[in-house]
Amino acid sequence: MPFGALVLAVLSATGCAVAGGEAAAVGARPVAPAARPSPGATAPGPCLGYHGLDGANPAREVKAGRFRIPDTPPERVADGPDVDWGLDPHRDRTWQLWLHSLEWLGGLIKEYGRTRDRASLDLAAGIVRDWLADNALPGRFGHARREAIEEGAKFRLATMTCLRAHLDARWLDEAIARHAEELADPRNWSGPWNHGTDESMTLLAAACRIGREDLAGLAYERLVSAVLRPPAGVRPAIDAEGANNEQSTQYSVYNRTRWRSAMDVIRACRRPVPAELARRHALMDEFIAFQSAPAGDLIQIGETYASTISRVSRPGRGPLRYAASQGRAGTRPGARARVYEAGYVMGRSGWGDGDRPYKEEMAYTARFGPGRYAHGQDDHMALTFYAQGRSILVPSGHAGYSEPVWRDWLRSPEAHNTVVVRDIPFDSRAATALTGHRFAEGGDFFRFSDTAFAGSTRTRSVLAASDPDALVVLDQVRSAAPRTVEQLWHLPAAFEARPDGGDAVATAGGIRVHFLRVAVPGSAAQAGTGRAAAVVKGSREQRQGWVAPAPRTAVPAPVVRLPAHGQEVRMLTLIAPVRDGARPSVRVSPPRANGVYVIEAEIAGRRLAVEAAPDGTLRRTR
Repeated sequence: MPFGALVLAVLSATGCAVAGGEAAAVGARPVAPAARPSPGATAPGPCLGYHGLDGANPAREVKAGRFRIPDTPPERVADGPDVDWGLDPHRDRTWQLWLHSLEWLGGLIKEYGRTRDRASLDLAAGIVRDWLADNALPGRFGHARREAIEEGAKFRLATMTCLRAHLDARWLDEAIARHAEELADPRNWSGPWNHGTDESMTLLAAACRIGREDLAGLAYERLVSAVLRPPAGVRPAIDAEGANNEQSTQYSVYNRTRWRSAMDVIRACRRPVPAELARRHALMDEFIAFQSAPAGDLIQIGETYASTISRVSRPGRGPLRYAASQGRAGTRPGARARVYEAGYVMGRSGWGDGDRPYKEEMAYTARFGPGRYAHGQDDHMALTFYAQGRSILVPSGHAGYSEPVWRDWLRSPEAHNTVVVRDIPFDSRAATALTGHRFAEGGDFFRFSDTAFAGSTRTRSVLAASDPDALVVLDQVRSAAPRTVEQLWHLPAAFEARPDGGDAVATAGGIRVHFLRVAVPGSAAQAGTGRAAAVVKGSREQRQGWVAPAPRTAVPAPVVRLPAHGQEVRMLTLIAPVRDGARPSVRVSPPRANGVYVIEAEIAGRRLAVEAAPDGTLRRTR
């Protein structure tokens, strides 16, 4: 059923007049709900809450006609129950979405639940009926309002379900039923990611509340299938290793919370929670713990705002609690390093249970796997690196959804610690394979390969070393024609960086990070095809040198660019952070008969020796 037809069908049950195919607007006078308060729930469907909009919009503010979302001032939107649904004072699609969600009525509904203040209940009901009257035939509205109406449907359904716990009204049951039927339409199910989870959970709660067993059964099946039987070609919402499929740290945290709520709804609706679903959900704690830096920051993998692991709600007693408390409580993760088949290699020197304090451990992450999905970014082969007590290499972050130009750049390979090929198309749908890995004390190795850049094959081999902490990165790019290839290394905003001959150096807080290009057999440095290192910071002209910690926020931060040119480019880079400022020394042995050579480095008085095989395998020998 088209959404306009849904609204019109609900209007017939509310008693609101419809003339000439248009909904008659409700006037400014209070609208009585024409119903009696319900002493309690008539069915087990629970209230799913209001995404924090109840706290941002307490009953007194809504009664004064004001509405706000976090990080914006209150705006006057209503006179009694009569709301101007066309307002968009901030030109912000998120603001419009949450206005049309009706979740800002949660403060009124909760006020009635606490105090039995009938005026709060009547106003909440009146605003719901006003929305139904004023938003019929959405085709007559502009794109932004139509989008808010469509995307807000599941949130309105959740709000009306919460209202139904206190209000026994035929018009409300009809409104819930029509919204639920619309959500049940296969065309309106988003699939196995957070939108689909919220839709299915909301549908289940609403269907249980009004006794629609047919819709409840459909919603239950969608929830279970999203994890255990996803559609062909789509990874499960939570896989057997506890990895979320949305390729984002922030959405891993969010989905952990939403799936806990989903299981609560399943139980409240007197249906069984599959044991495998519960097991996978529990494993998410370790998956998230690996996506935190030893200092406590959540790593901004995918579309993720800056945050800390200590802010994750209900951390439990396992790995999440351990990481949030920096080893003082909870259970240590079961491994020092892990490969997640969803597309992550993540590890560290330890979890603070050895010779190093927790905050002084070395840690890294790397991405591979399926093409970009949901809230992922084009970050295949991208690295993050934490050493010497601070983040060294970081993703560029996430600035929200209201600035398409910034979002496009932050999702692109240019915003990540990866290797790019200039002047040819990039395919964000391309998969990247993990072609080898070996975890060993003192040096974890992994290797990737893909053809995401048209006509080129990229291979990246990495050795993440500890004691001394360093990255050895070997990139090989073969192209159909000579191309410029660049390694990009993004540093936090606190750093200053400068070229140092063909190399580069960055400094912050007593730490110096050396980016040293090593002349190995067949490399651009040995062949003389390497080009001068460059540093970019805060450039709007070429959109480079930024980190985005929060919505609509971008902060200048240095990017080290190490370019080379050729049809077959081979680049080996040593990334070595040191405290004493001494430049690391590096030498390379002549290749043996089998093609193996050894890179030897001295970093802050400690020795690092790495064997490199012709296939790109790296192994620490000292």
